[in-house]
Amino acid sequence: MDLEQYRVEKKHGREGVPIKQLEDPDVIAEVVGRYARVSDIKLESTAASLVMKRYAVMTAAAALEYYGLYKGKENWLKEAAFHFDHFVLLEGDQHHDMDGDWKTIVFAEHLAPMVQQFSKTCKIPQKILWENIAVRMQAVFRKKADEYPGQLLEALFNEMTDPEAEWTGVETNPFTTYLQRPESWDVIPVRETCCRLYQIKEGEEQPYCGNCPLR
Repeated sequence: MDLEQYRVEKKHGREGVPIKQLEDPDVIAEVVGRYARVSDIKLESTAASLVMKRYAVMTAAAALEYYGLYKGKENWLKEAAFHFDHFVLLEGDQHHDMDGDWKTIVFAEHLAPMVQQFSKTCKIPQKILWENIAVRMQAVFRKKADEYPGQLLEALFNEMTDPEAEWTGVETNPFTTYLQRPESWDVIPVRETCCRLYQIKEGEEQPYCGNCPLR
């Protein structure tokens, strides 16, 4: 499976910030601040939301297909680094097999601490950040519906939305609410929260996402 479709690339001599450092408030402030300047975003909370939305592609969405559908075994997150300027995830040079439950490693050990720190540092509700992650995962189910057996998609969806799940790193599984099973995988469900993209599209005739609850 080609992870580059999720902006996960080989290093090729490039260096980045080890992803564990993305839990550091100073690193978060730098990443969000740089993104805000490049994208001309005035509110830090808006920039933080959109950073998490993009970062979820490289982590949650990529992992969902690679481990959940493709059944890959390599732990490409173990030594991964985040590249500021190109906004990509760089795989480590060493290859490691996934040692343990991939969901625990991706969510409880990495994304849950990030969500908590992003929320605290940038003053944005955690529920928005979790739904941003869920939206990217929802897109995997929608876009890959023709590539994998329906039974596998259903089983994975049920696993990810299990209200008793213990691999999320938070008390209540956010995907029970934010991952939605439509009648068809082609349907894009309306969000529960707003990702705030409209705040950087002010003045446009239709600044809202197609699944924005504010429409």
